[in-house]
Amino acid sequence: MHRIGIIGCGWIAPFHLAALQKFADRATVAWVADIDSVRADAVASRYSVRAISDYRERLDEVDCVHILLPHHLHCQVTTVCLEAGKHVLLEKPIATSLEDADTMIACAERNARTLMVGYLHRYRKSIQMFKEIVTGGSYGRLFMLDAMMDESLKGYLTGWTSRKETLGGGVFFSSSPHMLDVMLWIAGDVRCASVVGTHGGCNIEGEDTACSILKFENGVIGVTRHTWASPAAPIWYTMEAVCEQARVRLTTSPEGDLFRDGPECAWTTRIEAHGAHDEVLLESGEGLDLTAEVEHFFDCVDTGACPQTDGRAARKIIELVLNAYADAEQRGGL
Repeated sequence: MHRIGIIGCGWIAPFHLAALQKFADRATVAWVADIDSVRADAVASRYSVRAISDYRERLDEVDCVHILLPHHLHCQVTTVCLEAGKHVLLEKPIATSLEDADTMIACAERNARTLMVGYLHRYRKSIQMFKEIVTGGSYGRLFMLDAMMDESLKGYLTGWTSRKETLGGGVFFSSSPHMLDVMLWIAGDVRCASVVGTHGGCNIEGEDTACSILKFENGVIGVTRHTWASPAAPIWYTMEAVCEQARVRLTTSPEGDLFRDGPECAWTTRIEAHGAHDEVLLESGEGLDLTAEVEHFFDCVDTGACPQTDGRAARKIIELVLNAYADAEQRGGL
């Protein structure tokens, strides 16, 4: 039976706790920690667990931690936990720099502990089905991936999320990797990537809207589009594959207000194929659910297997993003 510590009680914490409730036979939550006692107490009361202010004082009570902190704190807290012998599930991104990522990867390997970074979408059943469809050959060769994330976060992005130094960049660094990770998982290594960004109305230092173009080593083209400044966001996540014989499109849409409803938000996910004739391949209520991600983490801890989204896979994503940023800065793309 694993004993879990939750470090950070921000918006994403209830999603982790809701997922952990489904694994009562494998894990129990020992405590939730946050330097903001009001925030920690609110989460602790909601999920009937203990609230603490300093995770370091209670690390001896757990064997695994979920680190849900501002990005610039990832390296410091992760290495403390790994050195203490704890397995770590870390919210993306791995870090704000390649140097910090390398430090974290080395620390995990030196201490023989699992370090998994939470790129949740590849663990969703619908995304796994989408990958099988577009790589299985039923619709011919895949030659383009086109993804869109549409979010209305004006007024939500404050504090550390509004500053480049603590967020790591803008929307392309912080959240577009939810699309990039799936694309790399489907199409493989990237040969080159470029990005442009702009401000759509969010009060943040980095770009709140970004588009990228990628060319994969196998010839596939990838396109991502992402905004935090949408006036309306009826479809949250879209991933479309253009194959020789059909366009295969996955959409995930909240039925309520995601940022107000949290884990209780209802969802609709669909996969459709449009070719010689139209097909609905999937209709489900799957949405922002971390259950499969948490299960994969436990499986890796129990067996010693390498997580799909381990430190090295996560490092590859921020390297791609930071290189694209550097190129865009030279060209005036940001």
